[in-house]
Amino acid sequence: MVGALFAVGAALAPAALASGGVTISTSFENDPISLDTSDAVGYAISNTTGSSQVVYFTDTLPAGVTLDNPVAATNTPGSGTCTLSTPTAQPGDSSIAVQVSVPSGSGTICTISYSVVANTPSVSDIAGHDSYSNVRTDSGVTPNTASGSLVVLSDPTLSFTAPSNGSSFALGQLAYASFDCSPTDPLDVIDGFYGTDDEGNQIESGAPIDTLDPGTRTLEVECYSAAGGGFVSQTSSYTVGSYTLSAVRVRRKTDGVSFRTTIPAGKLVARLIYGRKVIGARSLSPTSGSTVAVALKPTKAGMRLLGALRARRVAVSLQVTFTPQAIGTGDQQITPAGATVVTRNVTLPISHRAVKHARRSRRIGTAKRVRTRRSA
Repeated sequence: MVGALFAVGAALAPAALASGGVTISTSFENDPISLDTSDAVGYAISNTTGSSQVVYFTDTLPAGVTLDNPVAATNTPGSGTCTLSTPTAQPGDSSIAVQVSVPSGSGTICTISYSVVANTPSVSDIAGHDSYSNVRTDSGVTPNTASGSLVVLSDPTLSFTAPSNGSSFALGQLAYASFDCSPTDPLDVIDGFYGTDDEGNQIESGAPIDTLDPGTRTLEVECYSAAGGGFVSQTSSYTVGSYTLSAVRVRRKTDGVSFRTTIPAGKLVARLIYGRKVIGARSLSPTSGSTVAVALKPTKAGMRLLGALRARRVAVSLQVTFTPQAIGTGDQQITPAGATVVTRNVTLPISHRAVKHARRSRRIGTAKRVRTRRSA
């Protein structure tokens, strides 16, 4: 936040300007600020001595405020340009020693600023002040100093009750987020709070969470302070199960396959696949959660393909694709990231029915070729 500049040429004490000396005045970019929030402290320097001065000072920051990481310094020209030496300070230090060469001129010559962070809230919201020491110039002029003040606010309280961390849900199960945020500091108000899940959905308290995508899901809730600019957050992880296929059976009389599965509302498509060819398909769209029984068999073309293999059994894939129906409404509606696919390998016996289809197909093909030759 050091890059956010202070007003160059901030008002300085008239007495200090009239005396013809050097003045250092502290100001904080934002006041108040929240706990664990970065801010910037600036030192506006004037020099009306008529000659350039090398100014030295050490500033101890208000209680609970330290230098941020990195210790970045910004030298912003005012009516002149200062030359800043490298400060002797480290991240986490509560004070900083400054050496700066300041030309003579009117008003604020330059403003030197550093990034700071609040680590401890102010007691009873009483402003803390910085304090100067070792203030001098190379010419013997003693600079005047004006301290700044800063209030550090306590963080808001975030209550995140659902989904609880580590909880589990069935695919498509309706479950709702529950969280709340309130200020703990009398000077603070809440700017807003909301949740964001790992799919990028923004979830309000009371709205459904994402149970449409199997696997581990996360929901992060953030609560923002309007007065201090900070925020607090909590994250909960939960697991969403997938659907499974049960009672998978081969129907010998129909050369088909059947199975059962429990799914929510949505669309299910089952396919029998040999190699890369779909030899049978079945679809259904339940409107509510239920256990469904699905049976599918090869199409006539599929029967001809299997019969032509002249084998007693053939390995095929049972591929089931399910897309859950969206849950929620309006801007709180959640749609699945994609379909969930479950595949099972099954061995399909080649029945006499399939062989007959293949033989009939060959006979028809032979007859067509004979008719074609005769007509020619």
